[in-house]
Amino acid sequence: MRAKKAVARICETSDGFRQLLGDSAPLDAVLDVLRSGAGETAVLTGLLDGLDSALLQAGDELGLYGEGGRGPLTVPSNGFGPARRTEIVFHCPEGRCARMVRPEATVAARPRCAVFDEDLAWTAS
Repeated sequence: MRAKKAVARICETSDGFRQLLGDSAPLDAVLDVLRSGAGETAVLTGLLDGLDSALLQAGDELGLYGEGGRGPLTVPSNGFGPARRTEIVFHCPEGRCARMVRPEATVAARPRCAVFDEDLAWTAS
């Protein structure tokens, strides 16, 4: 699960990581393994740990394994009873990572996966 969370963070912030790192070799190595689908768990874990270290050394306080998130949205009832709390969550469409995005109420575009260049899937509850 830790690796899936790390891949989710890469998916969400790879452009920012690239700018922060200066030398994007650790990020590129992880992306190459992910995109090829040929990475063994031990190899991928080693590359993720190396990227985490590089990010921390470059000044990213969360590193690769950090977490964050937003709370649920309140959806108005439109006159059909009291307002209810509805949570809309975007997630990896193939379950390849643990990324979950809880958007602000004003989000107009669906978030995209930066690793595989796909729209994230969504669910509402």
